Order: sequence, then structure tokens, then C-alpha cells
Amino acid sequence: MRTEIREAINRLEELKDAIYESLYEMEEVLREVAPEVCAMSKSYWIAHIDGALENRGNWLGGSMVSYIDTILALEELELEEMMEMEEEN
Repeated sequence: MRTEIREAINRLEELKDAIYESLYEMEEVLREVAPEVCAMSKSYWIAHIDGALENRGNWLGGSMVSYIDTILALEELELEEMMEMEEEN
């Protein structure tokens, strides 16, 4: 199961990176056609998405459980499983 958790973490990282790439592209598109709408969007829904993931924009507030919290929980499970396996051997 340890491998499955590590694979899940790796896949989540890939997906998170894809989300950030998409967010940056969305922001770019908005900035080109409507800078005022881009600013509004960046302050609200883009900030919410970023805040729920890694909070790269250092927004105030944040999520009750962020992406980072999820990764840390998975890593903790992975560590527990490794310790159990060592105890069994």
C-alpha cells in the first residue's frame, strides 16, 4: 500500500501543477482582454483556488484543509505503514 500512497502523492502533484498552469493561463487571457476583470478575478476566485492549494499568493484566510494538509496526511499514513512493516519484520 505504501507504493500506492506514494503514487497517489505523485499524481496529485502533477494535477496540482496542471491546475496552476491553467490558472496562470486564465489570468493571462483575462489580463489581455480586460485588466479590471482580471484584477477582480485574481482577488476572488483565483485567490480561492490558490488558497486551497499551496497559497502561493500568500492570501489571508485560506482553507480549513488545504492541498498541503492533504499531502501531509498522506505522507503521515505512508510513514505509519512503513513503521508497521518494519515492526512485522
